[in-house]
Amino acid sequence: MSKKIKLTEAPPIDYNDRPERMSPDIERKLRSREHPLGGHQAFPGEEGDENNFEEIIASKRFQDVINKVKDATGLEEINPQSAMSLQPMLMSAVQRTMEIESQNKQKLEDLAVSLVVDQMSIPEGDLQFDAKLEKPTLEGMQKKPKEKKKKELEFKQPDTEDKEAAERLAKLDLEKQKRRLINSLIQGSSKKAHYMYHLVNETLNEINPDLVNLYSLIMAVNDLMYWIMPDMEGMLGAGGGDSLAAGREEVDLETDPPTIKAKGIMFPILVHELWKGVMEYVSMHGLPSDPEFAEEVIGTEDTLPAEVWDLRLGPIIWEKFLESYPEDLLNSEDYGRIKNYLYYNIVSLEPEPFIGLAKEILSGSQRGKEMVAKIVGDIKKQLKDEDYEDATGEVIEPQIDIPDSEEVFLDMDTILDKINKTGMESLTQEEKDFLYNL
Repeated sequence: MSKKIKLTEAPPIDYNDRPERMSPDIERKLRSREHPLGGHQAFPGEEGDENNFEEIIASKRFQDVINKVKDATGLEEINPQSAMSLQPMLMSAVQRTMEIESQNKQKLEDLAVSLVVDQMSIPEGDLQFDAKLEKPTLEGMQKKPKEKKKKELEFKQPDTEDKEAAERLAKLDLEKQKRRLINSLIQGSSKKAHYMYHLVNETLNEINPDLVNLYSLIMAVNDLMYWIMPDMEGMLGAGGGDSLAAGREEVDLETDPPTIKAKGIMFPILVHELWKGVMEYVSMHGLPSDPEFAEEVIGTEDTLPAEVWDLRLGPIIWEKFLESYPEDLLNSEDYGRIKNYLYYNIVSLEPEPFIGLAKEILSGSQRGKEMVAKIVGDIKKQLKDEDYEDATGEVIEPQIDIPDSEEVFLDMDTILDKINKTGMESLTQEEKDFLYNL
């Protein structure tokens, strides 16, 4: 596991001298870490820090949301009084949007699918889609963690079996930690898809020139509700919230190819659910191979209350993963193809190296960027080999070397700095060989 990474000091919740405030209930849970992502092993920081990682990313996310609301509504300040005016504004916008969309249902459903397929670089024939512009229900969705199964065990060799049970629990805890963070990546990535309607402005304007502005208002105010509505997750966990259900997705693995089924009450939400479905499909590779483990992990972590927190904090967690991508990848013509392989390789890691890599990425460390760059380099080589195989018919065994979070990445500046601080004798043989072979 990687070393503890110290956070820079900042106020617990940084409002940047602005008057807008999130719900005190949410502030308290962030401070005490009484939420599903609280104190995650992949989060940078140490016990006793002035702030915690969740508060830092919540501060940024809340400010991003406030800025979007101001842009969409024209309000200069979001205070309790102005917030009261947002509800009727939202209801009016939703009603008008659904009136327009009801006359263009098939066109918008097809547009949502084509947008997701294009932006996610999904190869033809890999997946199929069932997209519906309609209101879903929460029926059958998990509202709280499943209770652990009680098993009667006979301990013929107490010491041995106790040790095995402890090892199993430790492994299960790591799998849960991994799934918890993957869920935040799924939600964080798909939350960004809420705003992808901007990529098809021209088509939407042809349907109705009011749609884009209506979507901007609805999505911005919807995001704000996650921050000012107290105990939203508690209400969902208690079985309420059907009135809040705006979208739903599922992955059907029984079809060939698998089908992403999505429902959304309006176009941006349908796009979000389709995107989330694809991310969920790829992320299945991150589940434990042991079916019993996988069932228990999903039963504990995939709940509606936890999803609320993934939607709050996930967008910034996803941003930090994107920030770790090498610049040459972002400028690559093969960006879509490579980023899909990159995400697949990261979520397919065993829990410990996954958490170690995530911790480096979330801290913004140079080591994290180098680790991601190494994975990308291996993927590029693999894709080049695949293209060669397609052209020649010759098979090359693929090799993706996932670096350990403690692996030393050799570069001149780091080695010279080490020599300056601790002398030539402190170098490892690998570091000496690196210098001598320059």
